[in-house]
Amino acid sequence: MTTAERAQRKQAAAASAKRMNESREAARYAVARNKCPQCGAPLRRNLALSGWWQCSQYGAEGFRADSSKPACSWQGFTE
Repeated sequence: MTTAERAQRKQAAAASAKRMNESREAARYAVARNKCPQCGAPLRRNLALSGWWQCSQYGAEGFRADSSKPACSWQGFTE
């Protein structure tokens, strides 16, 4: 691996880490407000993984908080 390739990989890793931190910060903000950033519904924690949050309208009919309202696909990680 050349020096240029190493530098490129390091830069890509730094950009990825920055995007992940921004994503986590946005999820933390949504959780603090308990409001989905896409539809405004309350959030619920998914206990399958630590720090995983989902919109209460996420999922198939019967699993959503209110099946009469449209589904929402927002989910995020805070950790």
